[in-house]
Amino acid sequence: MHRIAIVALAAVMLLPAGASAGIEVTDLPPRVDYVCAKNKQFSVDRSRGPRNATIEANGKRIDLPRVNSAAQEKYSDGDYTLYLDGEVAMLEFQSRVIYGPCKSAAPLPTYTREVP
Repeated sequence: MHRIAIVALAAVMLLPAGASAGIEVTDLPPRVDYVCAKNKQFSVDRSRGPRNATIEANGKRIDLPRVNSAAQEKYSDGDYTLYLDGEVAMLEFQSRVIYGPCKSAAPLPTYTREVP
């Protein structure tokens, strides 16, 4: 833990005068299209709110609730599990990767979140 704090402090000290420390964060829009290995594709719709995601793949719609995770976003119904981390995504069915690795078809917007 101390090592992380030292590295973070060193990074802040290397900033030019007047610059503020921040973390670049991907701003996930309500709908994102992903392109995966083996030319597979799927879409994720999060427009119903931050607690749900709907996957559209091969003409099938799958609604998933958000679950607690150390990952940026994770949704699961026990069979299907969706992992979202910025522009990267992965979809599993019963712990087997069925879509992945995947990347958003278009670049996603980012912003800098200030670090206190």
